[in-house]
Amino acid sequence: MLSLNPMTLPPPLDWPVAGIGPGPEIPQHLRVTRENWRLYPFSRWAFQHTRELVPSRALRRSPSPRLLPYAPVDLSGLSFDGMDWEGFIAATYTDAMIVLHKGAIVYETYRNGMTPLTPHHCFSVSKSFVGLIAEILISAGRLDPQRPVTDYVAELAESGFAGARVRDLLDMTDGVAFDEDYANPDADVHRYSASYWTPSAATGGARETLARLDTRVAEPGASFSYRTPVADALGWVLVNATGQRLADLATELLWHPAGCEEDGHFLVDTAGHEIAATGLNATARDLARLALLILDGDSALPSDVRERILAGGDRALFASSRHASRAGGSYRSQWWVSHNAQGAISALGVYGQRVHIEPAAELALVRFGSYPLPSNLHTDAVHQAAFDTLRAHLTHREKSTATRSPPMA
Repeated sequence: MLSLNPMTLPPPLDWPVAGIGPGPEIPQHLRVTRENWRLYPFSRWAFQHTRELVPSRALRRSPSPRLLPYAPVDLSGLSFDGMDWEGFIAATYTDAMIVLHKGAIVYETYRNGMTPLTPHHCFSVSKSFVGLIAEILISAGRLDPQRPVTDYVAELAESGFAGARVRDLLDMTDGVAFDEDYANPDADVHRYSASYWTPSAATGGARETLARLDTRVAEPGASFSYRTPVADALGWVLVNATGQRLADLATELLWHPAGCEEDGHFLVDTAGHEIAATGLNATARDLARLALLILDGDSALPSDVRERILAGGDRALFASSRHASRAGGSYRSQWWVSHNAQGAISALGVYGQRVHIEPAAELALVRFGSYPLPSNLHTDAVHQAAFDTLRAHLTHREKSTATRSPPMA
């Protein structure tokens, strides 16, 4: 049987039932504050209400929302390695999930107070869509991936990013030293996050902190290492290259072309800049629309953008990284690329947020979660088992339906 985590996890509380929320009238053990909102169980409420805790900037909805066809499929009978579908939903602390097959929603569920209109914090899923913005700008000739980062951001000339190209930022091969191990209380990532959320600790935002990252562990292009500040450096490059705010770029290049129905928002850091690496918030249906931009391969997304991402990055560099457990994979333009038979790519958020796209199967899965631990490694195996079972079920169902269909007159 698949084990989600060797530790004993707390029960998946529903915030409306448990009474989790902000305000002096809430008991202290359930009260959400700006200091505890990323911790469980406070996260069960907070990930759906970030605008009430952190300043943000809006991504404006499309004037022509894309309709999402609905063709529901019963998944209740699915099981994989001793776990049924409902058990999977509960065990992964799911807040929302949408499954798309051949352009239609075949499954949609909302838990823990979520609704189709509720925006949810995406965490590092944000990176992948910032990477998508960058690739669209490259396709349009508005960004040169081979130019040095410092051509766009002179403030990084004395930092470890000096000498790296824009492509190095996109594929996280820049070589800048940074410890992203959430399990280590002394890791750099915990101090870095203060520039996002804690005005009392840092008022210069992520940019001030990026300029102080002055150590390299490898030459640019020589190694792969996944680190959050690299995506923030990329966001800074995009803003300077275009003269536009990141939220405006996302509105122009993603939200409107995808036909997003609701406003999204980027959280802003202590200096008022959008947090490129972890700041995106959106509804599940709008993330589904963004997934369809890639899955469809239609004219709304330049074909070369899709091709570059799906081709993946340097597999040898990936195999020698700490993410080698994702065997055979690579990292390209801020997307996790599997190189499997389905051509799967994924955007991953640290508390269980996922956008999983399989072009060969015309399948995508969008999920929001509020997992108690900041790691996807505990749930990678069960998600892969779910994807495999789901794909097989939908393929078998499609073949069975085709066999039963009478011939056209």
